[in-house]
Amino acid sequence: MESIRADDPMPADPAAVFGRRCVAFIIDFLILAAVGTTSLLASATWEDVADPQTAAQICQRYEDLGNNGCFNMERFVFVLEATSLVSIFLLVLAAALFNMVIIPAATGGSLGKIALGLRVVDESTFEDPGVLRHLLRWIVLVVDAFPWFILVPLTGLIFGLVTEGHRRIGDFAAKTLVVDKRYVGAPTLVPGVDDRASATMPIPGLWDPPAQRSPARLTYTTGVEPSAHDRGAPGEEEAPQAGVDAPAWDDARNTYIQWDYQLEAWMEWSEAEGRWIPISR
Repeated sequence: MESIRADDPMPADPAAVFGRRCVAFIIDFLILAAVGTTSLLASATWEDVADPQTAAQICQRYEDLGNNGCFNMERFVFVLEATSLVSIFLLVLAAALFNMVIIPAATGGSLGKIALGLRVVDESTFEDPGVLRHLLRWIVLVVDAFPWFILVPLTGLIFGLVTEGHRRIGDFAAKTLVVDKRYVGAPTLVPGVDDRASATMPIPGLWDPPAQRSPARLTYTTGVEPSAHDRGAPGEEEAPQAGVDAPAWDDARNTYIQWDYQLEAWMEWSEAEGRWIPISR
């Protein structure tokens, strides 16, 4: 599992990686194009000819025989049987399934996403969504690719640009996000995706760094629940710098919050995971 390092910057929106997603898509497309082109060249028959007229006659003969595709290149002809075309399509489809479903189920992302440091995660837990939801994302890519007469998945591109969390239709269907790999296993509230992301924004300055470091450096151990003896009972009114010297109760989030000087980020206590996790603005 990838973890967030102390020296890594913490952007407010972990899904703000749409530019890298586009580059990852291009890489995945080129991989499939390479598979298809290689299979096509390996399955086809090439014939050199003396002149364009001869090439036209050869292609006409193949067309009369049926079940063959002949492409006249004037100085040579390119012949491909219909059965070979079906085999090539199935091979490319299998390669797409392997790269978009099998590999992501094992690693969290396609080859393109892995190269760009991206992962597909559950929108709530930031864990791997599982093979079935990876499969659903891939199937719904047919909708994201509309209109189908152009190579760019225009519908998915528009959705990714204008929606909160930069989600295409496949992400909405599978309830997934594409985030930087550092966020895997570290749930972070994404504005527009989780309603709690802006729950405490009206509190002035709460999500800004503390005005000054506490004399006693704040420390806590991952997996150790906050001590009620040290922090006071939930619901008590906190000082302006609440959460700096000790965990502070946040009624809006219904959990404890605390400033982490190493990550330079606000953290919240996750009862479900039994550890501190970053929270977004």
